[in-house]
Amino acid sequence: MLSSTSRQTVMEKINSKLGFQIKEEELSPNVRQSITNISMVQRHLYVIMEILRGEESRVSGNPLLSFASRLGKDSGRKERLDLSEQISKLQAEIDNKISEIADRILAEYNARAAGEPIPGSQRKIEAVKLKCPTCGANLPIPTGRFVRCEFCKSTISIQDVSTQISGLIQSI
Repeated sequence: MLSSTSRQTVMEKINSKLGFQIKEEELSPNVRQSITNISMVQRHLYVIMEILRGEESRVSGNPLLSFASRLGKDSGRKERLDLSEQISKLQAEIDNKISEIADRILAEYNARAAGEPIPGSQRKIEAVKLKCPTCGANLPIPTGRFVRCEFCKSTISIQDVSTQISGLIQSI
């Protein structure tokens, strides 16, 4: 469900930037893979944002934690604020990548209309995955503050995951 919602959101943004509706089946495999990759990154980011919202809700819903936060005694507040700022920057990077994808789609349409080869069609685009920094195995989608590698059992913080997401965005 979250996967199709992320893809639908990305497609809506692309269509909005293009000013017309596109069908994915009309796009080159590279552009379709880019859409898949950015959707996956968007999904991971959405999950991290929900984890952060849950933590904020937990603090604001607990009178003692809320009082401690107002007094500046909430030890995780700065970390949550830093992560929230990092997420905002990542979302801006994703929006920029979506604009780049829309530009590539337009270039494909123009090339087809002119009977020219599709630009960048020789470039191979791989599926992006979050990787464990210890063993290189694929990481699952975060469900809490930490992600546990199913292969080597290393624990990775969502700050480290969000840093890795930035690299994934650049590779798309």
